[in-house]
Amino acid sequence: MTRKYADAGMPIEITLDPGTYYRCTCGKSQNLPFCDESHSGFETSPIAFTIEKRQKVYICGCGLTGDPPFCDGSCGISLAGRG
Repeated sequence: MTRKYADAGMPIEITLDPGTYYRCTCGKSQNLPFCDESHSGFETSPIAFTIEKRQKVYICGCGLTGDPPFCDGSCGISLAGRG
């Protein structure tokens, strides 16, 4: 994901149930941060990820993470103490 596809530049805190999810990377989805297949005709593809148990996650919103789709603090935002 590049910075031009960022939602708001901040991590997106969300609790997810077990399952496979698809992180939008084109920015066209009406269901951000998740893909709704609006990327059809674009050169981008969503980032698939699987959640094994119900948990709170932080989805990257800046595009700098080294662990997409999750925030790793590369933008300088600390996730310490959250959760």
